[in-house]
Amino acid sequence: MKANKIYLARLNSKKDDFFVNSHTHIFNANDAPKYLAKKFVIWPFYYLINTQWAIAILKWYRKRESKKFRYRSKNKIWQNYLSSKSPIYQLVRKTFLLIINVAFLFYSLYLLQPVLRFWPIRNLLQTIFESAFSKKFLFFSTKIYYVLLIIVLFLLFKKLRNWMGKLIWSNIKKRLGKEWVEFMLRYRNILFFAGYGNMMGIFNKLKMQYPPKTRFVALPMDMEYMEAGSVGRTYMVQMKELLKIKNKYPRTIYPFLFAHPERMNKSFGTKLYFSGHLVNGKYKLNDCHIKDYFKGGCSGVKIYPALGYYPFDKALLPLWLYCAQNNIPITTHCSVGPIFYRGNLKRLPIQKIDRHPVFKEIVGKNSNGTQKIENLRLPLHKNHIFQRNFTHPLNYTCLLHEPFLKKVLDYYKDPKLDILFGYDIENKEKPLERNLAGLKVNLAHYGGSENWDEFLAKDRYSEANVIVNKPNIGLDLTNRLENKTILYNMWHYIDWFSLITSMIWNFENVYTDISYTTHNLKYLNLLSEIMDNPYASNKILFGTDFYVVSNHKSEKQYWIDMQNTLGAVKWNKLARSNPKTFLSIRNLNR
Repeated sequence: MKANKIYLARLNSKKDDFFVNSHTHIFNANDAPKYLAKKFVIWPFYYLINTQWAIAILKWYRKRESKKFRYRSKNKIWQNYLSSKSPIYQLVRKTFLLIINVAFLFYSLYLLQPVLRFWPIRNLLQTIFESAFSKKFLFFSTKIYYVLLIIVLFLLFKKLRNWMGKLIWSNIKKRLGKEWVEFMLRYRNILFFAGYGNMMGIFNKLKMQYPPKTRFVALPMDMEYMEAGSVGRTYMVQMKELLKIKNKYPRTIYPFLFAHPERMNKSFGTKLYFSGHLVNGKYKLNDCHIKDYFKGGCSGVKIYPALGYYPFDKALLPLWLYCAQNNIPITTHCSVGPIFYRGNLKRLPIQKIDRHPVFKEIVGKNSNGTQKIENLRLPLHKNHIFQRNFTHPLNYTCLLHEPFLKKVLDYYKDPKLDILFGYDIENKEKPLERNLAGLKVNLAHYGGSENWDEFLAKDRYSEANVIVNKPNIGLDLTNRLENKTILYNMWHYIDWFSLITSMIWNFENVYTDISYTTHNLKYLNLLSEIMDNPYASNKILFGTDFYVVSNHKSEKQYWIDMQNTLGAVKWNKLARSNPKTFLSIRNLNR
């Protein structure tokens, strides 16, 4: 008891124990569309991996497992233990299981004999099954009965199921590849946690893995427009439940609202989702749902461009001006993952889906010798590959870098947007009256672990080493990106770790979080190194991507590994002072 009191006193006296997880999810299965497996599993088989069906199976399994805590089950376990102490029982049990295993193997090989063409095995099996001894056990006239016998043995005996499960899973991993396996593991964890039924239950599963007074940024997901089937409940209901949790734990949770271009200008009930107007150079919100969410306790905005849009979408620009003028943070998905637009890319409301709306490239020379320039080509690929174009970190320079923001306005040719930003189309060299240079953006996931691997592996390409040998400007984006050749190379060939690091150096209010990406201890060395850089150490946020990351490690292992690997000084910046600045919160203990 005394030792426990001493530990608690030390825990409460350490300032850096009260930290912030800047990237978590607590939405449940009803917020995910039915057919997340679409584009990973071919039609019509993805219909069989229905989210709601999978949740129902999961709940049945949990209910069955809970029976182990009943008196009858506990007494049965004890009786089995007492029986196992008998040498005769053990001998009989092992002999019986040996017979079952031999029978399972015998009948399986008998059924597979026709397809096993490798000659030593074929001849051996032929000899075995034609012997008089074997024929005594082949008592059925047709093979279908042996199939049924194997199925019965498989269902009745757990060891056979485990053995077959491992065999099948290892074969799946080899044949379908790392990407598909990664998707299935994330899908499994979405189902595992989302199956708790309500967001409060999921949130409790999260916070109980952290020290008291830990804070959490909760990011919702609006997947109603991703063309993967209907969702169990609307996004508006999800937000209502999220704000209830905020009301109950006002000092613990910092919810964000979600901004999807398809929702922005639509009415829900008697209000538009988003609406505002300009007053004396300041953008003010009208009576709308987003205004209600901010009043209800939302601390920022979440976007997920992989769902089929660019972060500089026309419908989002007014909101970005409001956020920039009011110091409201934005967290955006900035990596390639299993959640992406599942529909036909050509049907998205983008003029030319295979061309970047803003960036351009040199494609040759005209007949008069001048450069032939076209919009950056984005050859169409499958959806899970094309999402890279939506989530690419350079897209955010179209918001933060005024020359590119002007090109965005030129692309839309909307007088209302021109007025909003004070863009003089008759004198385009004139600075904008209002720009987005101060927009506070968190490029979540720091590009993803595959980009960290790419950064570490590249040794001969000079641009891949600027983070090491130019530790104050990196790729110098603001001065070099308007060169179309350099822009082309950066878009296609520079790893996102280098790009994002350069962005947090080159733009005052750009941050990044290390959620999901640093689940592997090998990445903590690189994180520690970049945290030594004074231009980066104040811009990196601790986050985990709960609950998706749980297929790699638990929440408590994630933060314990990181805290003890980085040391107190770096950990305090990563998990306390940096999130405090990002969230614009003066006192996290309020």
